[in-house]
Amino acid sequence: MRLPAVVLVCVVVDLVWEVVKANLDRGVREEWPWRFTVLDTSACAAIVALLGGIVVTRIQLSHTLRPVLSWSAFSGGSHRVVDSCRTVTLRNAGGGRAIVRSVSYRVAAAESYAGRVAAPSDWVHVNVAIGFFEALGLERDRDFFVLHLGAGAAIPMLSTWRDGMEILALNPAAFERLSVVDIRIVVTDVLGDVHQRNLQCIRPRPTRSAA
Repeated sequence: MRLPAVVLVCVVVDLVWEVVKANLDRGVREEWPWRFTVLDTSACAAIVALLGGIVVTRIQLSHTLRPVLSWSAFSGGSHRVVDSCRTVTLRNAGGGRAIVRSVSYRVAAAESYAGRVAAPSDWVHVNVAIGFFEALGLERDRDFFVLHLGAGAAIPMLSTWRDGMEILALNPAAFERLSVVDIRIVVTDVLGDVHQRNLQCIRPRPTRSAA
């Protein structure tokens, strides 16, 4: 969309230039810089109409085909962790496809476990996040499940959250040892536009202030 919009702006500027120049005296038009011409008025007007239609159509398509990444977190319901107390599912509730471009994770341990393992300071790859979970003494597919969404994977278009793709599940042990689990998902749609969604799967538990 950027290229047609940029070209449209340039042609509109040229059209304004030609209109202003057409209203000057003939002698003035023969002087520099008014002698400078890229396209005449009729050509500019035709191109503006054409590009304007393209831009408007592109905007309408982007709204119609825009993916909407919707996620839900609930207790139980995991297909991978038997006693899950936090299951996170993801679905595409929009009108167009969503193809994964990248997925990253931000994790932190609960306060009572924070000193045992060094937490990553920024967004990390799924393998780093899994390694952090295992360093806390958690076992994959027993205490936690993390779906590895690779680049090129498609987020399914579903109508209800119950049918969503399971991307994370934590049992009570994992839920106790973790204070932050965020998932950042970047996708592209059918038009090539990029969309991003941050999933705050676990946030730090609020501390009680002293009375």
